[in-house]
Amino acid sequence: MKKNFQNMSDEDVYYLLYDEKSKREAFDELYSRYSSKIYTYCRKVLNNEPAADDIFQETFTRFYESSLVDREMTNVAGFLIKIARNLCLNEKDKKYNKQVSIEDFQFQVNDKSFEKKELNDILNMGLILLPEKYREVLILKEFLDFSYQEIADTLGESLSVIRIRIYRAKAKLREVLSPYFEEYKNNKLDKDHE
Repeated sequence: MKKNFQNMSDEDVYYLLYDEKSKREAFDELYSRYSSKIYTYCRKVLNNEPAADDIFQETFTRFYESSLVDREMTNVAGFLIKIARNLCLNEKDKKYNKQVSIEDFQFQVNDKSFEKKELNDILNMGLILLPEKYREVLILKEFLDFSYQEIADTLGESLSVIRIRIYRAKAKLREVLSPYFEEYKNNKLDKDHE
């Protein structure tokens, strides 16, 4: 008999992972709630689809394995992001000394519009150029819709540090992207006048 998880908190569903009869359904429910956010995080942090796929799978494997240990769970989303973050940092450490040119990066865009693709490419380029501490908070805030407090808890920083970091990240992103957007705007005006 299938359980109705709709009105259950993440933490209540997590505790069902300890019950052999409900374990599979509880895991599937948490996976459906968080898989797209975790994948987005891995993809944006690593900028490498194969590595993101591997880290994404490893995150949920470790999450499942963590349910074998009796633990108090107060924030499932934060716990998953911490697992993904640690795995991403380890992956980046492995690749740290390998030099890669910006042309080696490929971004998958499902947008039909060429203009949207161009804008998405520019935004992704801007994210790549940001220092890691700024890129990470922007991904958590803008792509995963984490609150400032959730970001602070996940990264182990104070709320004021996170607010300052997000403010600086947005300012740095504007600074990095301004020449690209100026060029994009000029090209668009030229095309419109043809």
